[in-house]
Amino acid sequence: MIEKHLFATIKLLIFLVVCGVVGWELFKAWDKIKEVQWTPNYPLLVLAGFCYAVAFAPAAVFWRYAMQSLGQKPGVYEAFRAYYIGHLGKYVPGKAMVLIIRTGLLNHERTKITAAGASVFVETMTMMAVGGFVAAAVLAIWFRHHEHVVANGAWLTFITLGFLCFTVLPILPPVFHFAAGKLKKFKIELEGLSFKTLAVGWVLNVPVWIMLGVSLWLTKIGLGFGMNNESIVTELSFCVLAISGSIVVGFASMLPGGFGSRELALMYLLNLFFTTHPIEGLEPMAIALIIVTVHRMISILSELTVSVLLAWKPNESHEHSAAE
Repeated sequence: MIEKHLFATIKLLIFLVVCGVVGWELFKAWDKIKEVQWTPNYPLLVLAGFCYAVAFAPAAVFWRYAMQSLGQKPGVYEAFRAYYIGHLGKYVPGKAMVLIIRTGLLNHERTKITAAGASVFVETMTMMAVGGFVAAAVLAIWFRHHEHVVANGAWLTFITLGFLCFTVLPILPPVFHFAAGKLKKFKIELEGLSFKTLAVGWVLNVPVWIMLGVSLWLTKIGLGFGMNNESIVTELSFCVLAISGSIVVGFASMLPGGFGSRELALMYLLNLFFTTHPIEGLEPMAIALIIVTVHRMISILSELTVSVLLAWKPNESHEHSAAE
């Protein structure tokens, strides 16, 4: 009981510190923000929301594959429906609601709750591990020569690689099976997890982070902050770095939806980009704050829209045939 209250207190303190830092940055940049002239390109912003939603499709495929590896038979639509609607659970304090929503929307005659819950853990940790790896790889390959990035790159790389190890180790088959073996009634269900399962997860999750980067890039240019003197590859690469790094940090913070911590990390990285690639007459932090705010709104609206569209439940016989 004491440990539970201590953990809750630590999370509250982290949340308050993050809110304080974000608020301070907003206060400092407010006058600059009011001076920024920007005309939204709504079709591009809508496209950014579409890309954000589509980005998670490969992750949903992997989640279904992970369940199948554990001997379960979820339907295609059923798995996608549970996966996407389950995203809304991350906005509830704690991480359990995502698991509860996803497992609750599955047909338990074909998919056992314990195996589905284990697959949620595997899918989530794999996605975050790949996100940490992608952030570190992009940082090392594309931006190692920029003076501002070099000055900050060492600790950024250390953090992303450290989190990569933290997320990979628990889902390595030997480690996962050892932990599962302590829970005797789950042992048989979890024997299907293998290195092949994780390899498929890594292959499928790389395009997830690339598409999320495209969504952030479309948000940036949709707000009129495109770069005239930089290649699309450079812009997209940094957007992939920024979104993967910020979402991984948001996940690690354990705050609902990563609120505050994700924004703080994304602000820092975008400010770093616009410092090394300035837009004449515009304050880097002011641009970063605008993009961060709008992109968060786009992501929430995208998740809500997809959840509403997937709220319809198909005929059980159709889903059963799809699961075969």
